[in-house]
Amino acid sequence: MGSGTGLELRRNDLRSNVLENPYWITSGSLEKGADDLDAVLFSFPITGIGFAPGYGTNLIKIHDFLFEIVTGYVGGTPVLTIGLGSIASDGVITTVTDITVDNFILNADLTLATPGWYGPTTGNTSAWLTAMVTGPSFGTAVCITPAATTVICVTGYLTSDAAISAGAGRAHMLISEVPSAR
Repeated sequence: MGSGTGLELRRNDLRSNVLENPYWITSGSLEKGADDLDAVLFSFPITGIGFAPGYGTNLIKIHDFLFEIVTGYVGGTPVLTIGLGSIASDGVITTVTDITVDNFILNADLTLATPGWYGPTTGNTSAWLTAMVTGPSFGTAVCITPAATTVICVTGYLTSDAAISAGAGRAHMLISEVPSAR
């Protein structure tokens, strides 16, 4: 893994705040074609009113994180982690710069061949879960500040020692927006 060619999996149609805080956002499907790519599942750009997602400059607090395996990942020994990266802007993705490749979900949290819902498990040492349990509850592992450039994104890192022949899943994040006067 490393900074490499990006893969577009964000779903802007499900990312506007139509409910009270907190609310769930859901990524596009992370499928076998994402093998060895840095798949952007969510991004957090500064946006104006009327744009989806409409975060503006509000601080994004991450309350919970789940990964749903819809179709089991098979082919070699698949490995998946969900972490943080950044992209130059919220436009077309060409390169993802890795920040913390296992910020949310570790491969040990998942049974990749078995459909189901998975979250951080006992023994998970991800930065997000550690911060949620021990604090600080508003540190960089659990909060994202929207930006116009060097936009923070939640990234899926799927690899295998052979070709992945099947698999699909999607990320779900429970977030709230902390209003900003900036």
